Parts: sequence; C-alpha cells; structure tokens
Amino acid sequence: MRALILYGGTRKDRLGMAIEGMLGEALRARGWEPGTVFLEALSVKPCVGCFQCWLKTPGECFQKDDGQYVAKAMARCEALFFLSPVTFGGYSSVLKHTADRAIPTISPLFQWVGGEMHHRLRYKPAHHFLAVGWQSAPDAESAEVFARLASRNAMNMQAPVSGSAVLNGGQAAADQRVELERLAARLEARG
Repeated sequence: MRALILYGGTRKDRLGMAIEGMLGEALRARGWEPGTVFLEALSVKPCVGCFQCWLKTPGECFQKDDGQYVAKAMARCEALFFLSPVTFGGYSSVLKHTADRAIPTISPLFQWVGGEMHHRLRYKPAHHFLAVGWQSAPDAESAEVFARLASRNAMNMQAPVSGSAVLNGGQAAADQRVELERLAARLEARG
C-alpha cells in the first residue's frame, strides 16, 4: 500500500523533519510504503486557471514541470498526507501551490456528495487523506482552522478515511509520536 507524503516545509526545519521521520515510521509499522516528496526541491509553476487539464488535455496540465509528476503521484497513491507548517491556519504556500496543480486529478463534472455539490473523481478508487500540521507553539485557533480545512479537503477528495493533527514544538516527541500513530491507525482500521 502506497502512502504519499507531500512535505510542505523546508529540510532545515527540525520539527518538521522530525515529524516526517516519525510519520514514516508509523506508516511502515502498519505495512504502508511511504514516499515523501520534498516540495521545496521541485519546480512547480502556479496554476493559471485555464482548465485545459479538463477540456483540452484531460487529466494532464499543459505546464511541463514537476507539478505533473506530483499530480500523477497523487492519483496513484492509496493514502495521501499533507505535511506542513501551519500558516494562518492553512498549509504552507508551497504545499497550497502544489495542491492547486492537482486540478487535473478531478473531473469537471459534478455530483452530490454528503448533501453538497462536488466534482466527480477522475480516478477511482479515492485515496485516503490525512493532514499533519506543526506549529512552534500551540495556537488553538489556527489548529482549529487547519482541522476544518483538512476536513473540507477530504470531503472534496471523497476520501474513505481522513483525519488531521496539529503538533507543536512544546510537545514531547513521545506525545507527537502517539498522535502520528493514532492517524496511521485510522488507515489500518479501515484499510
């Protein structure tokens, strides 16, 4: 089972790198094969909103850069993790920027999901979606916004399993590990 981790921090961020390592361990312990993409090392142009990926080149962005590689990896994984410093309650700019380029992985057609109108999936089955954020110090309001954003993203992706956690630098590493193992266990419980 393939798990894709999109790392939206920098490799210089000690807390983020420690969390990435613990997340990989938690996934491997449950039989997953995690692969991390360090987004800072990629060249991903911004989405221009042309929707050619829906109409002219279905499923593929016309821009020839690493954004195509990430979108394909997202479409092929069984579990997708967004791993990011929490920025104003959201993802880092590099992760948000890259996630925007995944528009080719959804269909321009709509359907009802949970009483709301959402895009149909282009590729089935849907992958699981989990988001992990980190903060240098606890900020309950930002953590709440992050959890809500992750929940809405999971709904848009029609993820069969979803969840989120926000860790902080004031937590003991053992407590961080417990939170990450809790998220990984969600995947194990529902396969």
